[in-house]
Amino acid sequence: MADFNPQERVKKMVNAIKAEANEKAEQIKDMAAQQFRIEKNKLLNQQKERIIEEYKKKIESYTIEKRIQRSSKINQSRLSKMQARFELIQRLKEEIRQKMSKLIQDQSVYKELLKNLIIQGMIKLLEPRIELMCLEQDVQLIRTILVECQEEFTKIIQRETAKDFKTTLSINQSQYLTDKGGKPILGGVVLSCANNRIVCSNTLDDRLELSLQEFLPDIRNGLFKK
Repeated sequence: MADFNPQERVKKMVNAIKAEANEKAEQIKDMAAQQFRIEKNKLLNQQKERIIEEYKKKIESYTIEKRIQRSSKINQSRLSKMQARFELIQRLKEEIRQKMSKLIQDQSVYKELLKNLIIQGMIKLLEPRIELMCLEQDVQLIRTILVECQEEFTKIIQRETAKDFKTTLSINQSQYLTDKGGKPILGGVVLSCANNRIVCSNTLDDRLELSLQEFLPDIRNGLFKK
């Protein structure tokens, strides 16, 4: 028992406890550092993802805005072109209208034109009785060609169908053509039958409108070449 030294034993125990404590402290430090790195990387990754997402949204928003601006410019350009085309066609229409107005000042020309318009309407309707509506100032002129129109119509039907079909024309003198769309009607006639249930408009204004619609593709190609 002489070799037993309590102080030495205590010292060893204290050293052992210190060593174990230091080891535990290092382990805790390592775990804390590792946890810090994990949390730090997690936070950094979250921030990166947030920044990337915000950047994506900004790019997407910018792209959409540019597309809208481009689309708006294209639409504005199209609308401007359409407006220019419309205005040019309207000017062309007005020029033609003015030329027609001068042309029909020649009574012989207008008389022949009225005759053709009436006969064309008669062929469309193919009715035994047809009433004509015209400008009040054209009544006397149309009276002079009624019989001629009826006879010419009968000849055409006989030639084309080998049948005898006659139509009697009359003039409506209780109502006359006046204006259309705020503009005076140039001339021509409106044919009707069956108590006005069937109507064929052969005014010069309607014929002009139909001709423009028919030749509109050609007019556009000629005026607005690509």
